[in-house]
Amino acid sequence: MIVGIQGGLGSGKTILMTRYLVKDYKEDRDIVANYGLKIIDFTPLRIKDLLSNKVDLQDVSVGIDEFTVFADCRRSMSNTIITYFILQTRKRNVCLYYTTQDFSMMDKRILKHTHIFITADDIEGFDDYRQYTVIDARKRIHRFNSFNLYIPPLYKYYDTNEIIIPLDGE
Repeated sequence: MIVGIQGGLGSGKTILMTRYLVKDYKEDRDIVANYGLKIIDFTPLRIKDLLSNKVDLQDVSVGIDEFTVFADCRRSMSNTIITYFILQTRKRNVCLYYTTQDFSMMDKRILKHTHIFITADDIEGFDDYRQYTVIDARKRIHRFNSFNLYIPPLYKYYDTNEIIIPLDGE
């Protein structure tokens, strides 16, 4: 399953992805992420290692924060290996979660294979909640759903100010 989460600055993208990773962890899945997680055991993922085939991800849940930094629609050379990985997520038994500030900035091959699209939004006047709109694209008829999430309990799982470094800076 591939789940993409988009939203503006501070809209709750990473916090929702973290919630999914914590849920998977509690269901005994191994977790791999390109950002620091607290409280739960996880394996750090360097995108550079993924691009050079130095990691063999199987039977894991993967969280990639700010995926656009690595799979921007204008960086096609680095995207081919990421695309190969995405095309094999089912065979590898990988659940991939990623965040982006805008789906239109993502490589179209990644979007084509994303199963669930989620948009994160602030709720004016309710700082402790975020609203999420979900589009399930697995069926011919897309299903829409939305939910609100109380986010303070999730802050303990990661640093909301962690910077994701582009490939050039690794």
